[in-house]
Amino acid sequence: MIAEVIDKALRRFEDSNSRPAVVKRAGESLRQLVSKGLNPEILAAIQERRLRDTISYAGLNSPFYRRIFKECGLRPADVRTTADLQKLPFTTSQDILQWQDFLCVPEEKLAAVYTTSGTTGEPKRVYYTFREIQMLSNLYGMVIRIAHTGRLVALIAMPVGHGLWIGGASVQRAVERAGGLPISVGADNPQETLKWMRRFSPNVIFSSPSYMTALTREAQASGYHSQFDKIILAGEVLTPAHKELFAGYWQAAVFDSYGSTEIGSAQTIALPECKAFHLNDLHLITEIVDPVTGKPAEEGELVFTTIRREGMPLVRYRSGDRARWDKCGCWLPLKAVSIKGRTDDMIVAGDMNLYGRVIADAIGKVAGTTGRVQLLVEKAGLADKLTVRTEGAPDKELVKDALIAAYPQLAVNAENGSLSLIVEVVSELGPQIKNLKIMDLR
Repeated sequence: MIAEVIDKALRRFEDSNSRPAVVKRAGESLRQLVSKGLNPEILAAIQERRLRDTISYAGLNSPFYRRIFKECGLRPADVRTTADLQKLPFTTSQDILQWQDFLCVPEEKLAAVYTTSGTTGEPKRVYYTFREIQMLSNLYGMVIRIAHTGRLVALIAMPVGHGLWIGGASVQRAVERAGGLPISVGADNPQETLKWMRRFSPNVIFSSPSYMTALTREAQASGYHSQFDKIILAGEVLTPAHKELFAGYWQAAVFDSYGSTEIGSAQTIALPECKAFHLNDLHLITEIVDPVTGKPAEEGELVFTTIRREGMPLVRYRSGDRARWDKCGCWLPLKAVSIKGRTDDMIVAGDMNLYGRVIADAIGKVAGTTGRVQLLVEKAGLADKLTVRTEGAPDKELVKDALIAAYPQLAVNAENGSLSLIVEVVSELGPQIKNLKIMDLR
C-alpha cells in the first residue's frame, strides 16, 4: 500500500511540466521521505510495480520484444518480479542498432534523439518522447535540489564531441528546471572557460574528470582561484587523486555520477562521502552477471532494465561496463555498485591481453600527463603495432617505463618482434569525450 501511494505520487510529479518552485519543493520532500523510511523493501515493491507495467507495455508495443516473447514461449504476464527477468534473453548493443524495432510509439511522437560516441561504425541511437524528456528533467532537477539549495549558477563545461551527446543537453534542461542559470560553454580551450568563469562567477560546475583536470591546471598556471559550492562530474572514471585535487583547489564538494546514452542521464550518484555509485532504483532494475555465462555474479557486467521509458524501453540491456555490488554508509537507501571498467577494453595484441584501463591508469600517474590516452592497434606486416598517444608534456621515456611496469611482457614482445610499441606525446588529443579511446584498425 505504501509503495503504491509513493509510486503514484512520483509518477504525477515526473509526468508533469513542473515549474522550478515545484521541483525545489519536490527535492525537499524526497529527502524527508528518504530519511523517514523509503527503505529498500519499499523501493523493491515500487520497482516490481513499474517492471510489470514496462514488460506489458514493451511486449505489446515493441516489435523486438514481441518477437522475443514469442521465441521464448512466454507472455508478458509471466514476468512479474525481478527474478523473473532471468527468463528473458539479454538485449545487446548490436540489437539496438536496429532502433526501429525498439520504438513503442509512432515517430511523430519522438522529441529527442541521442547517440553514442562510438569510434567505429554506426553510433547507437536512443529516442525519447516529450514526456520522457520532461520526466528526466524533473528527476535530474530534483536531484540537484536535494543536494543544493539557494543560488544556482551552473557552468556546464562538458565535452561535446558530437552534437547528439546526452550529457550536456540533459544538464542544461535540469538546471533550468531546478530554477538555476545554466552557462553552457563546452569543453574546448581551458583558457576560454576560465574567462567565462570570471564573467559569471558560477557556484556549481558540471564537467568531466579529464576536462576538470585541464581546467584546474590552467587555473593554477594562470593564478586564477575561485570557490565552488559543488563540482558534479560524469563521463569517465574519477580517481581519488583527481577528487582530492578538485576538492582542495576549488574548496568544493565533489559529486560523481555514472550513466550512458542507453539508460539516460542522472541514473546514478556518488555523494562526496560515498565510496560507490548509488543506482536510480526508481527508474532502473540493475543486474550484475558473469559476462561469459550470463549468470548472476557479485562482480561482472552491468545489465539494466529501464522501468519508466516510453519511446524505447530496454529490457536486460548489456551495458559493457564491469562493476561489483558494494555497500555505502551514507543516508541513501539505493543499491550501490563500484564501476571497474569495461568488459570490452581488452586488447589482444602481440600474444598479450592488455586492458585499456590499466594502461590509462599507469600513464595517468606520470608527471605532466593530463590523464587522456589514445590507443591505436594496427598491423605492421604480420605483427601487431600498438601506438600509445598520451596528452600533455610528460617525458616520453617515463611514459614507456610506466607501460612496461604495468605490463613487463611488453618489453619482451617488443624486443622479439611480436609487437611493435610506439609511444607518442601530443599536446592535445582533440575532442575526445572520455579519457580513454581505443581504436582497433586491424
